[in-house]
Amino acid sequence: MLDINVVIKAIQKKKIIYFKHSKNTNFIKIIIIILLLNFMIFKNFFHIKNLFIIQDIIIESKDYKKFNKLIRKSTSPFVIKMLKEIKIIRHIFVKNIESYKKKKNIIHISVSLNKNKNYKYVLLVSMYSLLLNCNNSTFVIYHILCTPDFDEASIIIFKSLLNKFSPKVEMIFYNMGNIFKNRKNCMYSEATYYRLMLPIILDEERILNLDGDTLTFSDLNELYNLDFKDNYILGFYDYSSWGVDYLGIKSKSYINAGVILLNLKKIREDKKDLLLFKLPYSKIELKKDDQTVFNYLLYPKIGRLPSKYVTFNFEDKSDIIFYSKFLRTNISIEDMENSLKNPIIIHNVICSPKVWYNNTQYIKGAGTCSQRKNCSCRKYFDLWHNFAKQTEYYENISKFTFVKN
Repeated sequence: MLDINVVIKAIQKKKIIYFKHSKNTNFIKIIIIILLLNFMIFKNFFHIKNLFIIQDIIIESKDYKKFNKLIRKSTSPFVIKMLKEIKIIRHIFVKNIESYKKKKNIIHISVSLNKNKNYKYVLLVSMYSLLLNCNNSTFVIYHILCTPDFDEASIIIFKSLLNKFSPKVEMIFYNMGNIFKNRKNCMYSEATYYRLMLPIILDEERILNLDGDTLTFSDLNELYNLDFKDNYILGFYDYSSWGVDYLGIKSKSYINAGVILLNLKKIREDKKDLLLFKLPYSKIELKKDDQTVFNYLLYPKIGRLPSKYVTFNFEDKSDIIFYSKFLRTNISIEDMENSLKNPIIIHNVICSPKVWYNNTQYIKGAGTCSQRKNCSCRKYFDLWHNFAKQTEYYENISKFTFVKN
């Protein structure tokens, strides 16, 4: 049975409520019990063991000073116009986080959030897998680049991660405005272009950008701290140089932009930062959107992320063999098979429909997978949904249905 005197002393120690305690305080004891019950009812994350209410120590700030400073420093009318569109709409972190971060290995992760109503849940699962598999010595700062229609209800969804994984994570939400609304010849959402702004809006020396259709299975410190050598960017080789070949680049180092480690410092030093986000407004056709921009403007200083760090969700061994032969690089079939046995990051780009739908063709036994002897799409479906079930929003996620156009 809970000793109320112990509770009172603990509360005094934690400085939640201040009062003078005496022997004849039965009335005060009753009031305290009522208050504690109210806390337990109305706060979802009350921990009696620590007398610690997580939601109460989350600090949310709106900080526009950073971009005002950048605007004042800039001499380019184009840059000034762009920066005036961008605002930090939320900065969510835990009290006394600075002293905690000093003891940790900090990694900066950027993600983009588009207008698709289901994509916020897809991104939530990706972030959950990363935070779940981080070492206790790792501190993650998420830079979440949002379209203008991003709402408060969506922030609550991501705040659930901070409640579960604090104090090893903080989140900064950016309203990116309509900076790429009028871009030319695009295939995907304007949100995919937001990462082109990272060298401009961030002061960090490096950042790891991840697409929402990634899953993380291990700590990322080793990957995050890879030596860039003289490269602007490190990524995982894509199937071909389609997207830049028509621009005269026949590159064997063409990378997929879904998992990229950006050398922000070198990009700024070599004046590539302005070029990155100006290109979408040029007359050049961008067949693969921002992926074309990175591969075209940063060529040839593009390095490869070793297979052990990131791989596609290959459906079977025949896909791996085809991929290896097509690239004609030093990526061996054995390397890729090992990376799938012990994955660090899997980029779910191959199986179609995507693995988050609840009635995908490969679950029904229809589609191309039914014609393959060793298709692994079901395995990736299970992997993704295992993470999704651990979030607070699986009831919403389980309703995702795929409708073939």
